[in-house]
Amino acid sequence: MSVRKLFKEYHTEYPDGYQLSSFKRIVSEYRFHIKVVGHVEHYAAEQMYIDFAGDRLEVVDEMTGETKKAEVFVAILPFSHYTYCEAVWSQRKEDLIKACENAIQYFEDVPAAIVPDNLKAAVTRSDRNEPVINDDFAAFAEYYGCVVYPARVRHPKDKALVENAVKLLYRSIYLDIEGMTFSSLEELNTAIHISLLDFNEKVMAGREMSRKEIFLHGEKDYLRPLPVKRYVMKERKLMTVGKNSYVSLFKHHYSVPKEYVGRRMTILYDADTVEIYCGMNLVATHDRCDIPYTYSWKKEHNLPGHYGPYDKDLEELFQRASEIDNIVLNYLQEVERVMQYPPKAFRSCRGIMTLEKKYGRDRLVAACACADQKLQYGYQALREVLELGEDVDFLPDEDGKVQSNVTSQIPLTHKNIRGREYYKKDKQ
Repeated sequence: MSVRKLFKEYHTEYPDGYQLSSFKRIVSEYRFHIKVVGHVEHYAAEQMYIDFAGDRLEVVDEMTGETKKAEVFVAILPFSHYTYCEAVWSQRKEDLIKACENAIQYFEDVPAAIVPDNLKAAVTRSDRNEPVINDDFAAFAEYYGCVVYPARVRHPKDKALVENAVKLLYRSIYLDIEGMTFSSLEELNTAIHISLLDFNEKVMAGREMSRKEIFLHGEKDYLRPLPVKRYVMKERKLMTVGKNSYVSLFKHHYSVPKEYVGRRMTILYDADTVEIYCGMNLVATHDRCDIPYTYSWKKEHNLPGHYGPYDKDLEELFQRASEIDNIVLNYLQEVERVMQYPPKAFRSCRGIMTLEKKYGRDRLVAACACADQKLQYGYQALREVLELGEDVDFLPDEDGKVQSNVTSQIPLTHKNIRGREYYKKDKQ
């Protein structure tokens, strides 16, 4: 009840009583004596209060003349009173998260906590001890390294600062743009931000500095740094893992470890990635793919019907090759790349490794170097090099030095090199 309304009731009952000015003074004295107001201390970089203004602003469609109402989001750092505001279409979580992020970007750093006024998009269930935060809003706050600390229900002083900021914006920004017509949300926000700049740079009543000056000199250095990239909001979907150990998202299938078959999973996805959780545990991450009726799988999931065993056996062959010489290892890896199909690559690499027993380690290394220079990859190509003796140009001498450069095609004469003709005799 307002003082004027209270005075009206009083004056009706006591027409010869106090006049309005005296009545206001008595009410003020009464309030002063019966209610002690505590001082709330605010610390630099500790909190960012957020809320929506009660009065919405209008955007007019140029084509139809239709008027659409826009919500006004307000954020304030209570230590410096540095303020941010922008117009958004709704109070839904998507608009709230985007506006909060814009506020953090405007402040250029991150506070320790975000304090919402129990907005539905931020707080799923209010509780005096431990309110339940909306999962998406909590994920946004976690990305920026801060916490969500809602104002208490029915404790108006918890949100007094942001509500006072809204009142000040009514007297400044709202008045500045009064009478203007805006055809888009972008136009409206441009006008808001021009007025907001003046609002933050004006010297505050009762102080000798503006909000921006207090922020720059006493608060900015204590805020946490921004992450390199902006937050990307992820969509959420619940799916059960099928018997084939895949979950489906928009008709594309993503693998998970087979021990999760039949379990209920939470899928978080954006335009680039798909993250699959069992409870709070991340069990698989995939690149997003929207090709329907196709499958994305990871080798480490070792699923039936895939080439997991071949991949494992190839790794063992690569390990053996590295123990012989890196030239052999590199050659086998090129064979895998060229063959593409894992079973085929495994058979070829396995055959190549058997050539060591017949021709010896030095000739296998030399043959791999020779075939690699010729860009010929595979078991048959390497066996032909050995049968024709083409590897001799790459064999080392008694000192362990290769007699010709890998790039050389000119064979050298040496007492330790038998030459191609010697090896051709074995075939005759």
